[in-house]
Amino acid sequence: MNQNLHIFETPLETARAVAELILTKAKEKNKKSLPFNIALSGGNTPQLLFKILANEYADTIPWHFIRLFWVDERCVPPTNVESNYGMTYESLLKNVPVHDANIFPIQGEIDPISEAKHYQYILETQLPKRNGYPKFDLILLGMGDDGHTASIFPNELELLHSERFVTVSTHPVSKQKRITLTGQTINQADDVVFLIIGASKADVLKQIIQRRLNYETFPASYIHAQSIPAQFYLDKAAAEKL
Repeated sequence: MNQNLHIFETPLETARAVAELILTKAKEKNKKSLPFNIALSGGNTPQLLFKILANEYADTIPWHFIRLFWVDERCVPPTNVESNYGMTYESLLKNVPVHDANIFPIQGEIDPISEAKHYQYILETQLPKRNGYPKFDLILLGMGDDGHTASIFPNELELLHSERFVTVSTHPVSKQKRITLTGQTINQADDVVFLIIGASKADVLKQIIQRRLNYETFPASYIHAQSIPAQFYLDKAAAEKL
C-alpha cells in the first residue's frame, strides 16, 4: 500500500486523524516560536474537520501560532451559505482562540479579478517564498467527484500551470466565479493533505492514485504528482477501489 495513503473506517475517524496531524505540526512550530501557516478548503468534509477542531482541540492546539488562509472562495458575501469563510467562521473560528490578525480570508463579495490581485499581494507579503511562490506549511485540499481540487476544474487545467499565485476560475456547471490558489502555489507547500470521504469519490480516486485511464484530466492528479509528497486521508468508502 502507498505509504502516503491513510485509510480509516469512518469519516469521523478520518477527519480526526487530520486534526491530530494539525495538532502535531502546530506544536512543532510552537516549539520553534514560528507561525504555522495553513490554507483551508471549504465544503462538507472540511466542515466535519473544523467541528472536531472546535469541539476537541480548542484547548490543545496553540492557536496563537496559527495563521489561516484560504485555498479558494466562491464569489459570494461571507453571510451566504456557500461562503467558505462563512462556513469556517461558524464551524471553527468563533469557537477557538485564534487571533483576528492571523485570519486572512478571501473576500468573495468584491470584484473577483481585483480580489485575486489583492490576495496575491497578501500571500506575497505574509508568507516565505519557495521557487518564487508563497510557501504554506500545510494546505488542506478536498476533491470533487469530477476530480477537481481547490477551484481548479477539469476544463481549466491551465490554472495548474499559471505563474500567478491566485486567479479567477469559473464553475463549469453553475458558471459561478471562484477565486483560487493556482497549482504552482499549492505545490510549494511543505505538506499537502487531501481529506476525501465518500463512495462517490472512489472511481476517480482509483484513477488518480493508480494513474489509470484519464487520470491526467483531473486537477487533483496533477497536485498528487507534483507535491512532495501529497498525503491522502481517506475513509473506507472513498478507498474501496484502491
